[in-house]
Amino acid sequence: MIRPLRLLVATAILVCFQSPAPSFAASEGSVRAGVDAASRSARRNRLMSVRSWGYQLRLIDPAEVAASPFDMVVLDHAISANRRFVREYTRDEVRLMKSRPGGTQRLALAYLSIGEAERYRFYWQQDWYDAGRAPSWLSTANDRWDGNWRARFWEPGWQAHIFSGVDTYLARIKAQGFDGIYLDRADVYHELLHERPGARADMLRFIRDLAAAARRDDPAFLVVMQNAEELLADATLRATLDGLAKEDLLFGVEHDARPNPPAMVHDTLANLRRAKAAGLPVFLVEYLDDAKHSATASRLAAREGFVFLNGERSLGSLHNPIAPASVIDTPSGRK
Repeated sequence: MIRPLRLLVATAILVCFQSPAPSFAASEGSVRAGVDAASRSARRNRLMSVRSWGYQLRLIDPAEVAASPFDMVVLDHAISANRRFVREYTRDEVRLMKSRPGGTQRLALAYLSIGEAERYRFYWQQDWYDAGRAPSWLSTANDRWDGNWRARFWEPGWQAHIFSGVDTYLARIKAQGFDGIYLDRADVYHELLHERPGARADMLRFIRDLAAAARRDDPAFLVVMQNAEELLADATLRATLDGLAKEDLLFGVEHDARPNPPAMVHDTLANLRRAKAAGLPVFLVEYLDDAKHSATASRLAAREGFVFLNGERSLGSLHNPIAPASVIDTPSGRK
């Protein structure tokens, strides 16, 4: 049956007004996805260019850092003394530490513990030691690291200190001019599963939200995670991170420099390879006083395509004299 002309015109007008909306939305989403992918690729390419790196969290002398040869340095963002916060490095000091001999630039990442509160940070309050005064997010003390307490990272109070509040750890780091953040203690979720069965999912969400906050006004801002490599089974995390670092792959998981159990090495290496296959540069750090062990770790890193450093656990220097001659070294560990 032939429709009346008036009905046909009305139908055509309705189609004209309705059909573009979904296509505009789809186009906008595609553009956003394309921008995100391009930014992610650019960030990872910056890290892929790193061939040597240094790691120092205490006794930092900006002039010494500037004189070092490394393509990338991981540094504490602040000075502490006697387990107390003193001051943050100035923007000029960070700019100096990012400058290599000869005037070329290196990457500088700021260390950021997301799983533990540390009493030598700007946010720490002395009355938290008093009975009944500690915030609900402050969990048990870490007996291995004096002045550190596990954080219930899923609670808004802790997240407000790190990235979602007014005066945050992240905002201070960004204001100093660091190129990105180096996340530590994501693996604390293991230690809190007894009270929070969903802690793994909470940590994945925490890192995703932190990265989103960091890049909201700077898509080039780098996010590298140390340890907790098993979390890379999550595809969203693989897309969120720009790099992965691993401590004690082959030796010293108990801080005794002995070879790690073969099964542990096998499983960890599988996770690191998964990260590498996903396009994430992998940074390997061992803390070894034995030159043969250091050479063994260096060879494995070269074979796997990881960027290796050998350092001391004291974190007080950018140089380790026993590192293999073919490797530029540095120390690691925590305050």
